[in-house]
Amino acid sequence: MADLFSEMMESPAAILDHTLDEVYRFTPEQTRQFQDYWVTKRFAELRPRVAMLDKLAKEQGIDSIPRAEDAVPLLLAHTVYKSYPMSYLENYRFDKLTKWLSGLTATDLSAVDGAGIESIDDWIDELDAKTDLLITHSSGTTGKLSFMPRTKTQSRTANVLYSRFWRDFHGAHSGPDMLKDRLPMIQPGYRYGAGMGQRMSHLGVEMFAGSEDNALFLYPDERLSADVMSLSGRIRTAEAKGELGALKIPQALLRRRDEYIAREKERPKAMSAFFEKAEQRFGGQDVWVGALYAMFYDWAVEGLSRGHKNIFGSKSFASSGGGKKGRVLPDDWMQTIEDFLGFPVKSEVYAMSECMVPTALCEHNHYHFPPMLVPYLLDPRTGALLPRKDGTTARLAVFDVMPDSYWAGFVSGDEVTAGGWEKPCACGRNGFYVDASIRRYSEKEGGDDKILCSGAPEAHDRAIAFLAELGH
Repeated sequence: MADLFSEMMESPAAILDHTLDEVYRFTPEQTRQFQDYWVTKRFAELRPRVAMLDKLAKEQGIDSIPRAEDAVPLLLAHTVYKSYPMSYLENYRFDKLTKWLSGLTATDLSAVDGAGIESIDDWIDELDAKTDLLITHSSGTTGKLSFMPRTKTQSRTANVLYSRFWRDFHGAHSGPDMLKDRLPMIQPGYRYGAGMGQRMSHLGVEMFAGSEDNALFLYPDERLSADVMSLSGRIRTAEAKGELGALKIPQALLRRRDEYIAREKERPKAMSAFFEKAEQRFGGQDVWVGALYAMFYDWAVEGLSRGHKNIFGSKSFASSGGGKKGRVLPDDWMQTIEDFLGFPVKSEVYAMSECMVPTALCEHNHYHFPPMLVPYLLDPRTGALLPRKDGTTARLAVFDVMPDSYWAGFVSGDEVTAGGWEKPCACGRNGFYVDASIRRYSEKEGGDDKILCSGAPEAHDRAIAFLAELGH
């Protein structure tokens, strides 16, 4: 353990050369030392290179961060990555959007001027081609997409980290080594796009499946369009406000949205055909299947009704996350899934798009944070840092020490109940964890979630205004 700790004090990426279960044996003192050192170091390295961080530090009067908790006033609301003026999208000012994004990353974006670009998809493709970024976007339920400036190297590293969780979380080499032992990849989604899922799956074809022939997608030739996601959100928001007639939408984009809606209406039929094809192509083999639990359950119910059972190899692997997405499933839903698939489903992660490092669920229904993720519990009313006390329910904020080109300290929209500071989990892993009963403050508060950052709130407002000014 001393060797791994020493190596990770030199570089957090050293974990990639070890089994991930080792970090859950760090002592509290080692974890504290590691986190203090790397939050301090990231601030010193990134402040001169990330304009938003420098501006916020000046506004808060912060010149150094001696300890991890001293970063709390600099933790960004997760909404900062969609803080650009909506007019940038409405008026196709991708030159301004690029300048706005440049304030959030140390990556050089000067090769992209935005001239002649008339869609978000084309802008993202231009960033992919001319910069080191492999940008990802959110679903944009309100019409405003969040854009995360993750680099190509960071994206690949994130996939490796996920593979290490799958392999080592339940013990060193207890799961499949996706980078070594390639498995057929079954993904009931879009092959292309810049959403987090599409980015990870796109890299997964090469890194985990090994080839296109070893991968199966629901929509193998389609792109989940950022423009369609944004437009759908804008239309929903305008309809709710009675302002739909004020929207100016190009006919070409409306046609793309209509195609998307038509395709989604046929999704249940397409999903049934997809799962049947998956059984035909890969039945009896060890596979990797990635889907939400509700998808797994629907597939299992339909398959079992046709007399299909234990359809894949016993060493197959299923990854899931995001809970049940509001679905009410029967008490035996997991057993139903496992009876159909033919192998135990034991990998569920809780992750945030802003972070490279995920957390995984143990047998005691706790998501365990490795030392690379620094947790903070904030008072939801004031944004103030709360004491490290087990059983505390509060707003979660995190700092991911892995990214070296953007400031990875974020205030989430999640209410969590914490443990592991005073007493380890009964599963035997050391370190911070949260109970699986996570919920969004926006759901708790009827759709409105006012995120209060610590320190001077007006300092954050001025820093966000500064980002918008970069586009002018």
